[in-house]
Parts: sequence; structure tokens; C-alpha cells
Amino acid sequence: MGISSMNATVGNNRSLLNNGKRVPFTKMNRGSRKELSYKPYVMPMVSPHILRRIRIKIRRENRRYLIKQINIGG
Repeated sequence: MGISSMNATVGNNRSLLNNGKRVPFTKMNRGSRKELSYKPYVMPMVSPHILRRIRIKIRRENRRYLIKQINIGG
């Protein structure tokens, strides 16, 4: 990259900063000025036994998925 193109880039960036109408970062990352709008979930109390069964089920599914990926890729 030449010095003239770097100077042009710096000049363009400065002109963007000086523009008072420009709202920064509206298209990147869904806008930096937006507040996080996630849904807070209220989960009911679950017994440890049910949580253990869910963990075992997820491990089993992940293991099956990994085996499928290895078989398809290999």
C-alpha cells in the first residue's frame, strides 16, 4: 500500500469523524448503541436427578454427532 493511499484513507476517516450527522457503528454488530434485548427466561426449579439425565442425554447426542462427523469426513 502506497503512502498516498494511506493518506487518503486517513483523510476519509477524519472526514467521517467530523461529520456530526453520522451515527457510528450502526451496521456493524447490529449497532453498538443498542441495548441488549435478550429475553430473560424464568426457569422452574428442577431436581438434580433431572439435570443429570439432561447432561447424560446431551453427552450422548454430542458423541453421536462427533462419530457422524468423523465417518462423513473420513
